[in-house]
Amino acid sequence: MSFFDFVISSLILGIFGKNFKFFDLKNVKQIFFAFVFPAMMTGQILNEKLPPNHIATILFQAQDEMDNIPMVALGKAFTLYFDDLNGDESYYYYTIQHANADWTASELFKSEYLNGFDDVRIRNMSNSSATLQSYTHYSLTIPNRDFEITTSGNYLLSVFDGNQNLVFTTRFLVYEQQANVQLGVFRLRDLVGIDSQQRIEIGVQTNNLNSRQPEQEIKVWALQNFQWSSARKISKFDYVMNQTLQYEYSNDLIFEGGNEYLFFDTKDIRSTGGNVVRIRRNELYQSILYPDYVRNGNVYTYAPDINGNFVIQTTEGFNPNTDADYTEVTFNLQTAETNYDFYVIGRFNQYQPQSYHKLQYEPTTNTHQATIRLKQGVYNYKYVAIDTSSRLLENGVRGSHWETENDYYALVYFRPFGERYDRLIGVGFGNSNQIRN
Repeated sequence: MSFFDFVISSLILGIFGKNFKFFDLKNVKQIFFAFVFPAMMTGQILNEKLPPNHIATILFQAQDEMDNIPMVALGKAFTLYFDDLNGDESYYYYTIQHANADWTASELFKSEYLNGFDDVRIRNMSNSSATLQSYTHYSLTIPNRDFEITTSGNYLLSVFDGNQNLVFTTRFLVYEQQANVQLGVFRLRDLVGIDSQQRIEIGVQTNNLNSRQPEQEIKVWALQNFQWSSARKISKFDYVMNQTLQYEYSNDLIFEGGNEYLFFDTKDIRSTGGNVVRIRRNELYQSILYPDYVRNGNVYTYAPDINGNFVIQTTEGFNPNTDADYTEVTFNLQTAETNYDFYVIGRFNQYQPQSYHKLQYEPTTNTHQATIRLKQGVYNYKYVAIDTSSRLLENGVRGSHWETENDYYALVYFRPFGERYDRLIGVGFGNSNQIRN
């Protein structure tokens, strides 16, 4: 027993007495964290921690949904998937933490949002089949025999290894359908930015809510393409019409349109196509993509995309979870610009630039290149630039256009007077394909 375990056990036994002799150390630690940990975490921002190189392909699949969007209705099941490229059947454990609308840790005890216990091992795992890259595939479905989620809101799921080291975290949302939320996409009213930006309007019907002070009890957040870096709080509604709160004039409702995402398709790992110009095989298959170019300043060109997402598919097997192989994908950005660092991002890396997604300059060909190991499938991606002052230029490579097709989400939270947490009572969705003047 470690010193930390000894201290926890002593505290619990001192408080509750000898009745706890029937609990093993695991039970004692769960009880300790269920009661004490929320108080220690309150106010801390619950951010997503990116995984190490050997953890790949983190997917969130809600029941009856096809897309990889980390959002699920209260009471419905969802499954988290990921691969360990070490392929050694390591043990992994998980915890669930409730958060407020602004992603600060809430004051709730675990017993107030979980029926049962987390901090248990992920039991569902299987090894890859007939692939050059060996890996162990893990899946975690919630609810399960250990617990269920009983409260709506923001959540952080944390995965630990057998030594209790934090491996990665991922955010997800659990929502209720208590408020009807409308979301429309419009062109800007002002000439400044009219060619590069999009504006949304949100309406929240409060008929089903017993809210006497909606300006204090109701919070609305908006985000583009379910990318957390784009999320912003809409500070207040502008007027009320027919018991509907209208959000129309805030600058926080204006987003850069960006450009359509680039894509590649590696479902068939042995042949080119889908933006793959060449295939090689060494230890793994290598997929070299066609060169991409800087388009900032060019006119808009429509290209269908899945707004940064990715889908795992393979033609070499029946179960993509374990039959899909990994391939070394080489990205090429054709530019002689060396005053910026370029990165490739998408939902496959949670839209967060990191060192092994950085492109390296090749002076002989005036290209910036990066090679990333990715599972077979269809991927969207884009390039971002970081200048010498560490400023992220998300649309510095591809430009920004009002015509770009984007998904928008409105998240409506409700905290009545006297409550201690934010319920997620409604979600609105809109797409700029139906953009209006």
